[in-house]
Amino acid sequence: MFTFSQMVDEIISEVKRPDLISEICRYVNQTIRECHFSTDRQAAIFFKENFNELLLTATSESGQTWEVPNPTTFQKMAGVKFITQLDSAGFGIWANETVPGRHLNGLDHYFYQVGGSFVFSGYGGVGGKIALAYFAFPPSLKYKAVAVRPATYDAESGWTYHASIVTDEDKEAARLVSTNWLLMRWSDVVSEGVRAKVFKRVSDTERARNCYSLYGQLRQGLMTSDLADVGGIR
Repeated sequence: MFTFSQMVDEIISEVKRPDLISEICRYVNQTIRECHFSTDRQAAIFFKENFNELLLTATSESGQTWEVPNPTTFQKMAGVKFITQLDSAGFGIWANETVPGRHLNGLDHYFYQVGGSFVFSGYGGVGGKIALAYFAFPPSLKYKAVAVRPATYDAESGWTYHASIVTDEDKEAARLVSTNWLLMRWSDVVSEGVRAKVFKRVSDTERARNCYSLYGQLRQGLMTSDLADVGGIR
């Protein structure tokens, strides 16, 4: 269990290369993002911890839009439901994802993506409720020196916060900029992936190979434990 800065410190201490701090910071963020793709990088992976829900109230009669709050972390729209539009059984209608074209003339409920925004149609006009479900990558984190770290974590004593952080809201914000669920629950996976990159960087081929092999094995545990079942939302 680590914060971002604590993991960077541990790797630097282990490899005894403080001159590589910038590279190691990049490797930690790179490894976290890397865990969201299959080992051959042919398929995206969706984790339960990255699942988000949002309820919109339409302010437009038609063509309501939603701008992705952070395009750098957005992974995939999982589903869109028009809650105030009911089917024959009295349930909200799931909208179909599509692309603009002549075929839209035959669709009543749909949505599509335009750049960093989504456009919805058939939700019931102004006041209509649109439920969104989407996956987002953990955001990239930044290294903080010990004296200015918002939060640190210890397995025995738990969280410790900077003296300036007092309220529960500030503590939550401090945790969000200090760590993520992969660093807290799967730190062994991330750290082994970082070691493989560091040893490759310093041309220690044997240790790089061994670390990468172990990294691959540990990733299998992550995949089998935390994958989201997206079979019902594709």
